[in-house]
Amino acid sequence: MALQLRPVASSAVVAVLVGLALWPPRAVYWTGVAAVVGDGVTLAVVCLLAVALGAAFAWLAAVDVRSVAVGGVVAYAVGMAGIEATLSPDSPVHLVWYAVLVGCFVGGAALLRVAAA
Repeated sequence: MALQLRPVASSAVVAVLVGLALWPPRAVYWTGVAAVVGDGVTLAVVCLLAVALGAAFAWLAAVDVRSVAVGGVVAYAVGMAGIEATLSPDSPVHLVWYAVLVGCFVGGAALLRVAAA
């Protein structure tokens, strides 16, 4: 089955929005929460939110996992290029963290498919 442009593009757009909503560059609002409950718990909650949003998107938009995965890779590439070009970050940690968020987003779509089978 060939990939179609619309599901991949919509997945990319939603993946970018999820990344920006859950971990906005230079404006991470989770730092206050992390100071209270710890970094590990905070990161786990953010990852679980990304999984839930991936599953919700795949279910509501009826998008297949492959389209979500390809769209996630496109979103990651565009997002990281944008961050590098506009913010000139001091460390490469954003490359890892946004990859984890995209993985969780795609994982949510995959979990939905497994649950539906």
